Amino acid sequence: MKSGGFFHVSVDAICLVLLSLYIMGGAAMVPFHGDESSKIYVGRDFYYLFLEGDREKLTHQAKRSASSGEYRTNLASGSISNMIYGWLAAGSGYTITDLNDDWHWGWDYRQNLESNRVPDARLLQTARLASAAQLAAAAALVYAFARITINRPTALLASLLFAAHPALLLNGRRALQEGSHLLGMMLVLLAAAWLIRQRRWWQYALLGACAGLAIAAKHTSAFVVALVFLALSGLSVHESLGPGDRRNRLNARPFAGILTTGLVTLLVFYLLNPGWWDAPFESAEAVMAERSALLERQAGVYGGYQSLGQQVKGFFRFVLISEAQYFEDQQWAGYAEIGEQIQIYESSGWAGATIGGNAIAALVMSALVAAGIILLVRDRDISFQNRALVLFWGGGTAAIVFALTPLPWARYYLPVLPFALMMAAYALTSMAKAFSKRRKMERR
Repeated sequence: MKSGGFFHVSVDAICLVLLSLYIMGGAAMVPFHGDESSKIYVGRDFYYLFLEGDREKLTHQAKRSASSGEYRTNLASGSISNMIYGWLAAGSGYTITDLNDDWHWGWDYRQNLESNRVPDARLLQTARLASAAQLAAAAALVYAFARITINRPTALLASLLFAAHPALLLNGRRALQEGSHLLGMMLVLLAAAWLIRQRRWWQYALLGACAGLAIAAKHTSAFVVALVFLALSGLSVHESLGPGDRRNRLNARPFAGILTTGLVTLLVFYLLNPGWWDAPFESAEAVMAERSALLERQAGVYGGYQSLGQQVKGFFRFVLISEAQYFEDQQWAGYAEIGEQIQIYESSGWAGATIGGNAIAALVMSALVAAGIILLVRDRDISFQNRALVLFWGGGTAAIVFALTPLPWARYYLPVLPFALMMAAYALTSMAKAFSKRRKMERR
């Protein structure tokens, strides 16, 4: 490696380490959310599977038991974070009876606290560190993905914007499934970008493994996985039916590779969901039914979008203004404990910063994202395959999230943020490069 290359690698590595430390450093003081209780509660999965050998309690039928005192939880919950939190609890000496009960959304904070529905402080902090570590890994993968597909300056700036984004920090640090979700999504994208470069058979299998892991982390990752698979299939058609004597000679090899990827995805997802092993098709149907019912119930209770204008406002609010939403239930605004935690967190310096924050800054962010997309479409120095992957993933994700998000909850918009931040970073670095080039020409 040349000295300049070694210097760049060292600088980039130091930057990523510092960003990781920042992400993890603020996990201890992030304001509490009731869903953290629910996720740690579901950590019982680890105990049932590995310590008690009772896999039957992981099935959806067992989890949805209406009997008093029986295990009951959301079907649509990803399995990765559940197992991580349960493993950490068991490794820290907690028995299954030491774990908190599920959060009761019909009660106030004090009632939940008095009925053992708030996690032990040490266990909560351990779980948050695990989630924040996954968010830090996702930030590093944002760098790697942008480095492969676009360029180094964009990769550095995009990872910085990602690691400093208030909504990503808030949700990724909490003991939820968002850290696992973002990490899984970026693993899929990086594996796809690497596959495009080399097209090795084992890379198709690696992409499948990452895709299965991502969907197991949070089931809605299936949308990103589907977009990536469609992008790769489209690129295979484009390359097979290229100009010259290759025209109309469809190469079946890439499609066989994508089929292999799909099969590995299903296998890995199946293996990572022990509760599905006995009845995978019935479980999948139950998950989709409950997910739909859950969204309808949330929209009914908390107020969903009633018009296209409200959807646009919600997208603008959580993607471009980048609002950090500490709670979705407005009753939490009256909880003194939560208000104090928010105040401490925001004044600590660990809450992050963003280009957005108000309407004017959001308009600047919108212009940067639009400029980044236009510049990427026109940049012939970046391969067509890389541009197609980034734009199809980002545009498709934004369209899906916009169309399917039923209510103004910031967590549902998180999958759009890595793309938006990458495009803003690309616009800024492109403008800096153009300005520098112009200054050099003026000095001649």
